[in-house]
Amino acid sequence: MRLIIIVAIFTLISPAVWAEGTAYEDTLSGKQCRESDQQLNCVYTVGRDLEFSIDGIGMPDTGITFIRSKGIEGDYFAQFGLMHGCIIIKHGKNSNLFFKDFAFVSPKNGKVYKTWQDCKAGY
Repeated sequence: MRLIIIVAIFTLISPAVWAEGTAYEDTLSGKQCRESDQQLNCVYTVGRDLEFSIDGIGMPDTGITFIRSKGIEGDYFAQFGLMHGCIIIKHGKNSNLFFKDFAFVSPKNGKVYKTWQDCKAGY
């Protein structure tokens, strides 16, 4: 009887809950880069709702484009931190990790970091 109840509970839980990783893991796994004319460009697809690109990584005219976002309503959303100069990846408000887990992406090198301090330093 216990086994049936446990199986029923696991069946009813949304697959999205099971798939939720950390912001760092999901950002890193959604990173795709290519080089064109000796210029590095990366697209970051994070979860279902966030997509952004960094073009000309490390160049004086680096560009950041937010391609897709549902803002705080999505599974992930992004902001730019002026103090450290990094893109902040955050879980949306329906996540168990809302305001508990972040990732940081540097426009200077395209790398994903777990802390803003490491992102700012550009290790």
